[in-house]
Amino acid sequence: MSWFGGNDPEVSPGGSVIRRYPDKDFMKPRIGFSAEPTDGFIAAREEVYGRLFGESAGVSHEMLPQVPHIDVYTYFRRSKDGSDTCVLVTGGMSDAPMSTPRGNDFPRRVELILYCREPKPVYVATLRWLAHFPHNQGTWLGMGHTIPNGAPPEPFWGSGVLDTILLLPTIVQKDAALPEQLKIAGEPVHFLWVVPISTPECNLKLEKGVEAILDLFTIHRHPHVFDPNRASYV
Repeated sequence: MSWFGGNDPEVSPGGSVIRRYPDKDFMKPRIGFSAEPTDGFIAAREEVYGRLFGESAGVSHEMLPQVPHIDVYTYFRRSKDGSDTCVLVTGGMSDAPMSTPRGNDFPRRVELILYCREPKPVYVATLRWLAHFPHNQGTWLGMGHTIPNGAPPEPFWGSGVLDTILLLPTIVQKDAALPEQLKIAGEPVHFLWVVPISTPECNLKLEKGVEAILDLFTIHRHPHVFDPNRASYV
């Protein structure tokens, strides 16, 4: 699925459903407070995050009373080459189930994860926006979905070409075990890996399906740590 910024879905040659939202609706927030207490959800999530990532280096708390409340946690891991990898993880997106299509087993509760070199505020802000998006729009996010940065899309985070977000299951084996360790209201929580891609790469996905992108990543040995300087593979 892809979002561009209409309500009538289109289907790409590769089978992706394309939904278009008017600009006035695309960023509409849900202001208020959750009707269901979430303290227990927060405690359970933070306990599992501690096991997966270690001690948090900081938490960006959401200041506005939006539903759900989205915080972004920062963790650091030592890579094999001795460098530190920063892991940014949302907390709160899974407090409410997403509106997934009926009659399927798509995960309804997810959190977002981004691997990068440093916790830049713009990364945190984008993760928070993405986490709110399905709840604000009454929709869902899942594996293979793409969200462009505007229409026409503009590059993210200082990149010259990476202007669209692709969502995939995390390829870090330890983090992929999240649904086995964390359940919210009885439902497993999954990570969606935030992967910036270029418009030509997104067009390839729309034409040939997400497998074409995965094959491209394999050929180019795409790293899991975000590189704002990487060139488009297409």
